[in-house]
Amino acid sequence: MIARRLLTLLSALVLVQLAGCATYGSGVQQALTAVEEGDYTKAATQIQSSLSADGKDRLLYNLELGVIRHLEGNYAESNRLLEDAARISEALKKKQLRDSLVVMMSNPRNADYAGNTHEEMMIYYYKALNYLAIAGQLPPGNARLDAIEGARIESRRLLLRLQALRNNEGSYNQYKDKEERTFSKVMDVFSVLVGNLVDTDDLTYRDDALAHYLTGVSFEMNDEYDNARISYLKAAESYESGYSEQFQLGNGMAQQAWLDVARMMRRTGFSDNEITQITGGKLSESQLSLLDSVADKSQLLVIEHKGRVPEKKELNLQLSINPNLRALELQPYFFEYSQEEINWFYLLYADKMFYGLVADYLNATRNFRVDFFTKTIFLGPLYDTAESMGLTNAVGSSLRVAVPYYGRPLDYGQSLLTIDQQTWSLDPAASPQLMAIQEQMKNAGPEIRAALSRAAVKAITASAIGSQDSTGLLAFAGKLAAQLSDAAETRSWLLLPGEIQIRRLFLEPGDHTLTLDSHLTDNRRQQIQKQVSLKPGDIQLWTVRTTGANTTSKALPEKNEAAPEPDTQDGTPTTDSVPKTDKPTRRLPTKE
Repeated sequence: MIARRLLTLLSALVLVQLAGCATYGSGVQQALTAVEEGDYTKAATQIQSSLSADGKDRLLYNLELGVIRHLEGNYAESNRLLEDAARISEALKKKQLRDSLVVMMSNPRNADYAGNTHEEMMIYYYKALNYLAIAGQLPPGNARLDAIEGARIESRRLLLRLQALRNNEGSYNQYKDKEERTFSKVMDVFSVLVGNLVDTDDLTYRDDALAHYLTGVSFEMNDEYDNARISYLKAAESYESGYSEQFQLGNGMAQQAWLDVARMMRRTGFSDNEITQITGGKLSESQLSLLDSVADKSQLLVIEHKGRVPEKKELNLQLSINPNLRALELQPYFFEYSQEEINWFYLLYADKMFYGLVADYLNATRNFRVDFFTKTIFLGPLYDTAESMGLTNAVGSSLRVAVPYYGRPLDYGQSLLTIDQQTWSLDPAASPQLMAIQEQMKNAGPEIRAALSRAAVKAITASAIGSQDSTGLLAFAGKLAAQLSDAAETRSWLLLPGEIQIRRLFLEPGDHTLTLDSHLTDNRRQQIQKQVSLKPGDIQLWTVRTTGANTTSKALPEKNEAAPEPDTQDGTPTTDSVPKTDKPTRRLPTKE
């Protein structure tokens, strides 16, 4: 009778777990669809109905709704929501350490969502954009100056936060308490599980070149040309020193930033020789000759937010004991994996180096097989520890472990901007989708160790309960419920753009018709038009989100077809020939 009641209770808990996860996913998907359709009122309603403003997803509530208000043009409300998100994120980073026991005995989705590093940085990016948009709507005066200063503050907060995160990374072991001693011991067992292909140091988000660039824009809008020069210089150096390479951006934005450095130097009285010395010969002769002619023109800064970041998915792995090798073995479940899952597992977990070849050889000797999609975790002396604490018995021949993963990044096509029969391409300036994927890759090691420990502790607990039942029903039911209720952390800020592209133009004052022809995934194209009226000396922003709504299925031009001639790098309509920057091929950084 007791066993039956326990089994019923465990089954009910599993159903509650699975239902809760499904509700979150379906609710967010409806909001995403509404955003793609341009129905921001519906999107906001969906977020407000599916996420709680004070629940475990309260950070996501403010993040998603903050983007929707930004898209609506309600910049003040967007900033309020995003500032709330920043405070929530900061508080949850501290609370997260106290919630580790809850996560250990259930799954990460039962805890408050505290966000990822790139998401935290994007809060300040969107706030800076909001302030710049507000400034663009205001006449000269104190209110406009306050908005410009707000943009600078948010850009600085982003850069300062990045520096603080680099300097203050802590170890999980620093926050152990007496209630987690078993978990800590299990973590010690799994501490031997390390990646062996991806150099996670190469994936560290060290700087934000776009934040430096936007800071320069805000200074220039307020005629603070020397401060603008310094910010543009930092942007140019950041793009060149590794930011562009890490996020596969090409060299277009670096060239633009160097041109802006030269413009600000000319504004503040530097000579041609001094400009050449600082820019290091990075500007073409045609760009240098235009430094004087663009000074009195109007400026248009087009910022395209393209697509959206991919969703995290759940990868189910199987952990088993190999007593012959005194090791644990980890591999994808044989009956449900896709090619993307295999790619992720092989890249981050599978044996590929010398000790993996040893494991394959030993397995082949005993079992006459070689398995290239297995992670063998040699425990050595820790095997006795694992045995004594009941871990090997609890794991047995199969234990489900769930971890998050991403599919391949989407390859967005070129974006072309046409004004007055002159066409320019936009330059990739940032890649939130690669930020998300690289951060997940960087965290894959700690996350798999935590997931293994979480599953193992629950299995040990179920085994201990089952030892009091001669039928073995309690142990089976407990292990089954523990595995079914496990889930990976797949929550993320889904309304972030996949890519950010930029084009800065220097135009004659007056009325202009802008046409943005954005090539998206699957040969889709989206065209958006806008009328602008530019005043002499103006710096006007056009921030546009291309999501795929109202797209056509027209195929992109073949290489031998006529295509619009590219712009000049300096953004001034001219027939001077300047080498065009090709959009780079997207590749995940790996280290052989």
